[in-house]
Amino acid sequence: MKKPPPQQQGMALIEALVASAVLGIGLVGATQLMLKTIGSASLNRQHTVAQHLAQEAMDCLRANADMCPTQDIIEHQGTRYTRQTRSSARGQGLVDFRVSVQWPTWGAASGSTGAAAEQRIEWHSSASGLQAWAGLSPP
Repeated sequence: MKKPPPQQQGMALIEALVASAVLGIGLVGATQLMLKTIGSASLNRQHTVAQHLAQEAMDCLRANADMCPTQDIIEHQGTRYTRQTRSSARGQGLVDFRVSVQWPTWGAASGSTGAAAEQRIEWHSSASGLQAWAGLSPP
């Protein structure tokens, strides 16, 4: 008479638990990576919008500094941007332009406390205050 094969009781349950743990760790890692990617994309979008707003203000200052607002608030996709412009004469016919854009960022930039941190970019430029035709004599 043959002996019955030895029975392995509970081994399939342990294998399933180990496989579930490995899968869970992998999913948590993938989720964390996705959340960091979304946060980074949001910060990059906000920075790009701020640069665009700064470029608009700098163009306005160069065209006619007297017509540009010194401070304005722009709301874009739920983010409130504060833009400040300033022009000042430096002497020797030069004019200095300064543009500052501020906006609050949540989450990654402010740590895990959930409080908002202010982000800021500043642009500086100079231009001649003289008209392009000044100093030229007619032929």
